[in-house]
Amino acid sequence: MNDFTSIKNIIFDLGAVIIPIDFEKTFQAFATLSSLPVEEIKRRYQSTSLFIDFEKGIIGNFTFLQKLRSLLEVNDTTSDQQLIDAWNTLLLPIPQERIDRIKLLASDYRLFLLSNTNPVHIKDVNRILYECTQVSALEQLFETTWYSYDLGLIKPSTEIYETVLQLKELKASETVFLDDNADNIAGALATGIHALHVTEEHHLLEQLKHA
Repeated sequence: MNDFTSIKNIIFDLGAVIIPIDFEKTFQAFATLSSLPVEEIKRRYQSTSLFIDFEKGIIGNFTFLQKLRSLLEVNDTTSDQQLIDAWNTLLLPIPQERIDRIKLLASDYRLFLLSNTNPVHIKDVNRILYECTQVSALEQLFETTWYSYDLGLIKPSTEIYETVLQLKELKASETVFLDDNADNIAGALATGIHALHVTEEHHLLEQLKHA
């Protein structure tokens, strides 16, 4: 999509669009805590509903950490904070230029955030955001921030896109969505929202060069 003349609203994903992420770091951190092989950690991660349930808000922090402890088979000497730190290892420093670009876009568009995430990650994202850019919270950058655990919905379900459009009375034809996940892009397109697939080779700043 190169023509932004009809666009009034931009909805951003969070992970890999605003904050870089590296799941390999978390898998390695989990393996270190548990003494299980990394490949076994990955297998368990993919076969459990634990992380999706946390993102959907079906379970809270306490239950998540208890079930994570069981999943990783960690001993009683491992603290909750160690589990949280390992889970957050995937969150990397936020480039200043991404935040600068978002601030510039705010003068021409209504900006929103829609993320499949969890409260543990959001707390640390805001810490990283402040450390890297002196912006104290994501809410300062966007008109509204929507998190899957608050909505009880998760991308790529079309229901989550339809919900956010209704909540702010946005027209799909005037809205563009940015995400790094192809399935999430397909979900947005299915609701009539324009969408841009963000990749490392073709990132946010390049995607919006015509904005």
